[in-house]
Amino acid sequence: MKTLQHRTRSAAKRAFTLIEIMVATVIMVVLVGLVIQITSEVLKVWTRSSGKLSANAEARIALDLITQDLETAVFRNNGQQWLRVEAPKNTEQGGGSLYTDQTVSLKLFSPALDRPKEDAAGVAIPGDICAVGYRLAYKKSYSGVNAPDVYALYRRVVDPKVTFNDYLGSGSSGPQLTLVDPTLWADFGDNSITDEANYLAGNIIEFKILIYEQPATVGALVVPVNVTPAGELKEDLNYAYGGDPDTDSAVSTNQLLYADVILTVVSDAGLEMLNNLGKIPESAAEIVQQHGDTFMRRVNFMAHPL
Repeated sequence: MKTLQHRTRSAAKRAFTLIEIMVATVIMVVLVGLVIQITSEVLKVWTRSSGKLSANAEARIALDLITQDLETAVFRNNGQQWLRVEAPKNTEQGGGSLYTDQTVSLKLFSPALDRPKEDAAGVAIPGDICAVGYRLAYKKSYSGVNAPDVYALYRRVVDPKVTFNDYLGSGSSGPQLTLVDPTLWADFGDNSITDEANYLAGNIIEFKILIYEQPATVGALVVPVNVTPAGELKEDLNYAYGGDPDTDSAVSTNQLLYADVILTVVSDAGLEMLNNLGKIPESAAEIVQQHGDTFMRRVNFMAHPL
């Protein structure tokens, strides 16, 4: 009998009380909550980082192509226009861009390495000089009823044969006196720079080209000619190398030095927030600061006008 009582007391001493179980449960709940919160934050950071990495990779590809085209751009002192930077441009057809109007349209002639080499019949296309156009737009990047509007940079490369026949000119009349012919350099619509076939990179919300020329005075400070002292693109002041100065106020024939190419890109999460401006407390600038990156590259003009 004494042995049985001793065993019962020993078993009672080894058991957990209700209070101990409740305390252990609370601690477990707290620990599980902390683990869930930490995991959630890690997933948010991972999603944000992966989105930015993907968008940044596209932006670098676009930056490389722009650099290549500017470095190999062709210039002639023959009274024709060989390069044009138009700014500021609205990224949405008809106005109403969600983020900014601080973007440009770039038009030039270059021996693009990715130019078409054969026509539809498989016949080799002669020549190498292509008309090249860049434009940032906020629009549908592919056909479809439910296709969303997205920010994207577009690049159109016209094959050398069509460039020679339709885009290049000579004398006091022709399509090359100024690169604004809407049938050749259309911003929107079919067969335009922003045609869905010309999609280059997505999530880019700002595209700037700052042009630097040789100063007229020796020793003078070299500053971009197409921006204000505050660094903003000049309103309604385009830049063009060559052309007819009597009909085009943008024309310059000063020696080109280099250009700064600036691209601002946001992650998918940032783009979604920009599409919901007015419904969220963050401003556009705050969204871009948190979810975006700006890339800038200085590109020297390697060719000198003949």
